Amino acid sequence: MRKKIHLPETHTRSLSSALIVVEKSLLELEDMLTKKADSCCNLLIKDIDDKTMANNIESIREAKKYIGEMAEKYGTTAEKTSLERVIKAKRAKIWEVLTDTLSGKIKGYGKLPKKYVAEYDADINKLIELTNRINS
Repeated sequence: MRKKIHLPETHTRSLSSALIVVEKSLLELEDMLTKKADSCCNLLIKDIDDKTMANNIESIREAKKYIGEMAEKYGTTAEKTSLERVIKAKRAKIWEVLTDTLSGKIKGYGKLPKKYVAEYDADINKLIELTNRINS
């Protein structure tokens, strides 16, 4: 059996939080390195060579494994996330961003040409309608 270390609760919570943040960052990096992450609005520029990418993936996987070993050794807690709550929060944020993008709300950037207002708002409203279909 591996060695277990029992830190004071405040230190265990601090370590738990740090491991959670680091693991999430590693997962994001791994996802970017292993999957094609391009979309219409986000283009990932591959400005590192394949060998560097492979080395980074290996380092990330080693770090994730070590995080698991540390979590076991120090008895840290895993963050529990409700998928339902995440979906609701993301939907709310999407709705907020889109409604703040309607023509009446973006006047601070200058007036939108009148000939585009109806079509523009219709497009934003259609996207709001589509994203409102995402349910938890």
